[in-house]
Amino acid sequence: MRKQENFLNCVGRLAAACPAAVVDREPGGVYGVSNPSLRCRRSISVCFRINARTVLRGLLSVAALCLLASRVPQARPQAVSSEQAGRRLFTNHIQPLFEEHCLACHKPESKQSGLDITSREALLQGGARGSAIVPGDAASSLLYEVVAYTEEPWMPFQAKKLSDDAIDLLGMWIDLGAPFAEGAPASAPAAAALFEVVRPVLETKCLVCHGGKFKQAGLDISTREKLLRGSDEHQDVVIPGNAADSLLSRKIRHEHEPGMPYQSDKLPDSDIAKLEAWINAEAPYTADLVLPGELSEKAFSHGSDHWAYRKPVKNPVPEVRNGKWVRNPIDAFIAAEHDKHGLDPLPAADRNVLVRRLYLDLLGLPPTAEQVKAFRNDTRPKAYEQLVDDLLDSPSYGERWGRHWMDIWRYSDWYGRRSAGDIRNSQPYLWHWRDWIIESLNKDKPYDRMIQEMLAADEIAPTDSDALRATGYLVRNWFVFNRNVWVRDTVEYTAAGFLGVTMKCARCHDHKFDPIAQEEYYKLRAFFEPHDVRTDRIRGEPNLEKDGLPRVYDAKPRAPRTMVPFYPGIFEKTYRFIGGDENNPDKENPLDPGIPEILASASNPIEIQRVDLPLESYYPDLRPAIHDDLLSEARSDISRAEAALAKARREVEEARRQASQVVVEDAVEIPEAEKVGFRRDVKPILETHCTSCHSNRVAKSGLNLTSPDAIFAGGILSGPVVIPGKGAESPLVKSMTGEIKPRMPYRRSPLSDGKIETIAKWIEQMPPEDPAVTLSRAEDTVRIAERKLDWTRANLPALAARIAAEKAKYASPPAPDSDDLAKQALDAERHAHLLKGRVELLDAQQRLDEVLRSPQPADDDARSAREKKVAAATKRLAQAQDALAQASKEYTPLGKMYPKQSTGRRTALARWITDTDNPLTARVAVNHIWMRHFGTPLVPTVANFGLNGKPPTHPELLDWLAVKFVENGWSMKALHRLIVTSNTYRMRSSARDADHPNLDVDAENLWYWRMNPRRMEAETVRDSLLHVAGELDTKMGGPELDETMGETSRRRSLYFTHTPNSQMLFLTLFDGGNAAECYERYESIVPQQALALSNSKLSLSMARLLTAKLIDASEPKATEPFIDAAFEQILSRPPSKVERTMSAEFLAGQSSLFQKSKQLTAFQAADKPEVPPATDPETRAKENLVHVLLNKNEFLVLR
Repeated sequence: MRKQENFLNCVGRLAAACPAAVVDREPGGVYGVSNPSLRCRRSISVCFRINARTVLRGLLSVAALCLLASRVPQARPQAVSSEQAGRRLFTNHIQPLFEEHCLACHKPESKQSGLDITSREALLQGGARGSAIVPGDAASSLLYEVVAYTEEPWMPFQAKKLSDDAIDLLGMWIDLGAPFAEGAPASAPAAAALFEVVRPVLETKCLVCHGGKFKQAGLDISTREKLLRGSDEHQDVVIPGNAADSLLSRKIRHEHEPGMPYQSDKLPDSDIAKLEAWINAEAPYTADLVLPGELSEKAFSHGSDHWAYRKPVKNPVPEVRNGKWVRNPIDAFIAAEHDKHGLDPLPAADRNVLVRRLYLDLLGLPPTAEQVKAFRNDTRPKAYEQLVDDLLDSPSYGERWGRHWMDIWRYSDWYGRRSAGDIRNSQPYLWHWRDWIIESLNKDKPYDRMIQEMLAADEIAPTDSDALRATGYLVRNWFVFNRNVWVRDTVEYTAAGFLGVTMKCARCHDHKFDPIAQEEYYKLRAFFEPHDVRTDRIRGEPNLEKDGLPRVYDAKPRAPRTMVPFYPGIFEKTYRFIGGDENNPDKENPLDPGIPEILASASNPIEIQRVDLPLESYYPDLRPAIHDDLLSEARSDISRAEAALAKARREVEEARRQASQVVVEDAVEIPEAEKVGFRRDVKPILETHCTSCHSNRVAKSGLNLTSPDAIFAGGILSGPVVIPGKGAESPLVKSMTGEIKPRMPYRRSPLSDGKIETIAKWIEQMPPEDPAVTLSRAEDTVRIAERKLDWTRANLPALAARIAAEKAKYASPPAPDSDDLAKQALDAERHAHLLKGRVELLDAQQRLDEVLRSPQPADDDARSAREKKVAAATKRLAQAQDALAQASKEYTPLGKMYPKQSTGRRTALARWITDTDNPLTARVAVNHIWMRHFGTPLVPTVANFGLNGKPPTHPELLDWLAVKFVENGWSMKALHRLIVTSNTYRMRSSARDADHPNLDVDAENLWYWRMNPRRMEAETVRDSLLHVAGELDTKMGGPELDETMGETSRRRSLYFTHTPNSQMLFLTLFDGGNAAECYERYESIVPQQALALSNSKLSLSMARLLTAKLIDASEPKATEPFIDAAFEQILSRPPSKVERTMSAEFLAGQSSLFQKSKQLTAFQAADKPEVPPATDPETRAKENLVHVLLNKNEFLVLR
């Protein structure tokens, strides 16, 4: 009955309260209910074109949307507070905005106008004009005023104004309190996180007089209970929730004598703000306050007894009361807890639920109707187990679980300023690591081997290009501006991801909770000190501008480069940073690699041995496969040069024919409707996509695209970029289509065909140039093409000679004719170099001549631009002449050479982490896998197994699984199989009875008496929409796709760009993983999720495409078969009788509505639908029913 109610809610509420979700709103017959009072609110697509703040504030009251229409029994989703919303807004939008537009001028090193924006405290402290933000009041915040252009100086300074959406997001963030970073988990009170913020202030500034050996004025703040008692004279020292009336607030503001800290300067405003925010949040404590030093001593003294630092033991499987229920040892451990707490497990879910659960859990995709029916009808005793094996053998398993591990290991494509190709974090082509993860999981590569390859494949498998992809794990942390940040992240996330150990505290001082000394932090860093990043050529693509393999290696020390192009340094030695200050290293005491003493084991010592690398590892371009690619590319250069020459000669003939014509034809009059205007049509395209690099202020290559005259003038390097009357042949258009490299816009999403066509049409409508000028330019092109062909023909034998010379030189022993081959290579390369120099010299001379022939403009700016072009062309000519005159004494090597040895440090660390005596590694992995099967972990603090973390709920089960995992060769598939074949996993998720006795004992299901229902992850939501419609593109691997293509591309979600700065908006709405750190995802419930499912192009398109397929597979006018098929395909079950009846009534009502077009009102939408709605009323009604089912809570939930 509950299912029927859910369905009625979904259909009824959608139709009555939000007709937009049931009745479409698009041009070409998209209607809403004609009654104005019921007319749908403004259509809001997933792209949120309307004011972002209005969405958050105004739409919180939107009800009856499908995501919220039906409730899962016993599920307790966490609501998202405004503080959490603000933190997510900061992570997803504000932080990237700051990085792109503000940090260059407002960070600790620069602080223009005294303003630093790298922390909330710094913003509160502000700069020369006072505080930059007023949390909760954007309109009064200076930061908001200067970006909104209501206060000068306008920001960003001397740059383009931020978009309205960006300004609104910034204002919304300030209105939400301007929180920084991701906060505490939704399951913990947000206020509790504040305690960790104020703890250092209380412990270092207050506790020594009020809670240590002394309790001045009778005040003890060491615990919350004692703090609330107050002092001898005042009981209102802290009034929870009311900082304004709390004596402590007046004391620290020096408004009440004596001010605190006693006889000291007033605390910084930022610290005062922290303390008052903590008091307003009820002054929570998560632990007792301890004087610095005391806590560390306690941690060191008790660390050896901590459960996580002891090697796991495979405890005997317990005997239990309900022995018949036990299918495997997991059930026995779970049943033992049932016995302790008086619980009875729920029965197994029905076969429809189980098959859907398995598909979504193991593949991230729902089963098709045919797959559900096949399992439902499979009567074999081991049908379930066989299905599990089949799913684990599916390639989709690697994609599904690859995305889970990508969360844990912080996968991120490169980021920085992607629009400018400015790589600041990670590296291009990191998708090779993503593909390695997927392939390794599908091959069931042992988990210990995966760790070893990620940390040290360059040392343990230096010639295995497949394994080398794994070192993308380390490449991901690369940061161009600061080596210490790069290595810091490597240390801390390696410890957390593999060992469940938090190391951040020990960066500045001895760990306050765990027995880890600060020195041990830097000893762990020493393992990574020498490593660096490089990009090797890969087989089949010799051009590193197109593809390559980003990987690590141990480099020689080097100083950082602090000018463009930036690159970080590599330090020779590791030093402890005193107080965590990288500018204050303890150079008297360099540190060797080492591990925390608490984790050291006599049976698992650290043994470091240097690694001698093979030739193809330290000289990767000497690989035979790369030689073949280089030679193939050289032959292709010849073919391209021949084709270019042939084309140039044809153009000369055509130009001569045009110049010889006596009669000049009248210009063809273009109808007004077909004219393309620069200001109206072309300029908006260029401003959106190109002028950030090609404007008056920033004219890369001397090319300015802000006006027709500037475009016609061309660039310094490119020369003319338009050929009047020939749009498709103009270099500007060719660069936009990718025919000329680099593609414009550079390293951004390509322009759509429509936009390129608009620009080409504008060029075609330009008046043609003088035929004599065209002929002269064509003849110049032929001369260049002839010399390029000569050069490419000489380059091929020169390249072959260099390859032969290098092979002989590095043969073991060196070939006897190596000197002769070296001389031949030098002679051949000199000849090719001479021919190439002549090409460059002729090209530079032609460019200079063209600039000099251009008339002197009257406008000052234009005249200045011409002078710059003359100077640049003259300089280029001089450079070409100098290059032609130079003669090398040796031939050029094929590529870069690297050190012949590696330190072996990372190999030693990887082997220690994966040694069977390590107490943490297997436990951490098991906990991650368990959590993703059941929705809750065995150790609640998944990345913190230390003393400050929470203990396991089922310690014996955790240890038994960890030992079994290792015994099974670290096989993840074996662990999956064990888990999903247990009765614990197969249980029903709903008690179905609100008075079920188990609810009184364990309402939160801590002891697993039922299965936990949980919403699909963001990627699974999107992929499932595509999959049920039969539209999912199952192609695997390859370069990342632009995240803005998420509504149009059919690829799986894990293949789209994923960085801290860029993520598909649809995935963000459904709490997609944070690329900065994501050991565990948290679910939110916000209106925008329902809006995305009801209004997005993706949802509407898939509903319509699926409807067409279902109709094709049944009688066109049949109702009941269509309803049954829709339920089976979307929800993996047949409809109930009531659902079937209600669906039929819904179809009849919708069909009748669409037949009465005069009573309906058309809604105008900005974008044309990808799949237009059907014109036939009955088909349209079926589309809407399918759309309702896709919005049903049951579709989104793993039950």
